[in-house]
Amino acid sequence: MITPHISSATWQDHTSAILSGFLGDWLEHRANPLAVDLQIRHQSLPLCLAHPQVDGPERTLIVMVHGLTELESIWDYPGKPGINYGTQLADMLDATPLCLRYNSGRAIYRNGEALSEALDTLVTHWPVPVEKLILVGHSMGGLLIRSACHAGTRAERGWTALVDSCVYLGSPHEGSWLAKAAHSAAGLMNRQSRDYLKAVGDVLDLRSEGIRNLSRGEVLSDQQDMPPLLPGARHFAISGLLANHPNHPVNKLFGDALVLDTSARGTHQPGWQLTATACFPGLDHIRLTHHDKVYQQLKEWLA
Repeated sequence: MITPHISSATWQDHTSAILSGFLGDWLEHRANPLAVDLQIRHQSLPLCLAHPQVDGPERTLIVMVHGLTELESIWDYPGKPGINYGTQLADMLDATPLCLRYNSGRAIYRNGEALSEALDTLVTHWPVPVEKLILVGHSMGGLLIRSACHAGTRAERGWTALVDSCVYLGSPHEGSWLAKAAHSAAGLMNRQSRDYLKAVGDVLDLRSEGIRNLSRGEVLSDQQDMPPLLPGARHFAISGLLANHPNHPVNKLFGDALVLDTSARGTHQPGWQLTATACFPGLDHIRLTHHDKVYQQLKEWLA
């Protein structure tokens, strides 16, 4: 039985997460302490990857990866700090639940390389031999998982062979319509002759590399080709829709508020073979991280 710990995220943590999402690459280049460091956390505390200390370590690890401007607390059910998909699945799967915290404003491929290295170190030094990894990502977190898997495969990291399942919750594999709109608006304003319109364009253009990647679903440094899904693992995609009726016009326009259903399923990705997909009308982008319907689907797939 996993004993939940109340999240230790403070208002300073949340402020850093938001600022890092919008300006994370700029903060990192200036060694600003507000830039979020990549950490793998257990029960609200960061682990020393070379000497991970946990009570009752299991041979299966569940790693939850948050999205843009978020913290690991996004996974907690409202009013139930420390209770999330990871802790629920851990009881069922005899697993140890872990969460990633990272600077979501960095380029996704750079975070992917860092996550690959972190998982390699963690698996190497885990107190018991790791037999299975389950990776669950929300929004940008799903793209980060794909990037880490690609980086790990290229570097021949041993952890990639342990991945049993990758789950993508509202991940914009083909870009986020909102991020695309910001990109288009900035370009339009910057092309205007009026100085004040260019100034508006400059403000809109103050977007981190992470946000720019999000607008196109980019997970590599070279965006000529999109990487295949990690072979040997199962891949599941879950999408949400704002309106309860699947065919409602608002769903066609806005999807879950940030990501369209087609993007969440990677409809136009060549060579993709998802193991299964699910769509939940009436669930917006954020609620995908902490809703019983989603948990029941995860339970069915991962059991």
